Amino acid sequence: MRAPLLCRLVLSLALYAVAAAGCGRSRGTGPAETETAGPRDSVHADTLLRYERFPLVNADSLWALERRLGRERFAAVLKLNRIDLGHARQGDTLVVPSTFDRARLSPFPDTLDREWALRKLLLVSARVQAFAAYDSGRLARWGPTSTGRQEKPTPPGLYHTNWRQRRRTSTFDEQWILNWYVNLGNFDGISLHQYELPGRPASHSCVRLLEDDAVWLYDWVETWTLAPGDPSRVVRHGTPVVVLDEYAFEQGRPWKRLPDDPRATDVPADSIAGALRRWLPTAPDTAP
Repeated sequence: MRAPLLCRLVLSLALYAVAAAGCGRSRGTGPAETETAGPRDSVHADTLLRYERFPLVNADSLWALERRLGRERFAAVLKLNRIDLGHARQGDTLVVPSTFDRARLSPFPDTLDREWALRKLLLVSARVQAFAAYDSGRLARWGPTSTGRQEKPTPPGLYHTNWRQRRRTSTFDEQWILNWYVNLGNFDGISLHQYELPGRPASHSCVRLLEDDAVWLYDWVETWTLAPGDPSRVVRHGTPVVVLDEYAFEQGRPWKRLPDDPRATDVPADSIAGALRRWLPTAPDTAP
């Protein structure tokens, strides 16, 4: 009887350490961080943001963390680690932040330069496995992704949200059911859709999303307008989508380095501007 009691005591102490050092207060600061921090001029400009490692030492660790944090904050931890609940397994180590303000956890800047303040713009960083939706230059939402695996990477470049379908069977495998499907490449099959997030690039070139993000984007994006009587001609493109970069498969998952480098997943404004200068001029009809 003593062994289970000792395990529970060790786990409780570990959870308390995470709450004290990571989830409640920032080291060396005063009161705990609130969830309503003001806007940032650049990504992670507030140096009080810290990350701690939380090992899933046994089958109960995950549920103990959820009870400690609450459902909403626990979901934020999963998103930060680019996984869904089904891929949080014993033996893994999760990264837990010191604040749960959604905007401050974003790898992307709060705002874009005025020249890129399109009415709607969707960015995908394969490097940090995350998307950002901008509305008139302001960050409206961000979330985790799983882009193409090493054999079938998601190519950087400009796409558009062409058409959407609530539920679609993959053309590559009839067993793959793709919910909240938004087509990006009408001929190569690249799309946004809900599917498993294993914490790494794993798709067949598509951009996988968690269900809540997939539903939100499905409703938020605009689709193309085709010429009457000539479905081969696009009169108006849908929402522009820019895949900014590529995943560095040889370097591993950058979010796992956050406890040592809180800027490891930053997507700097200048790199975004460089990608937009490269890709957006090829689509003049996407101007605001």
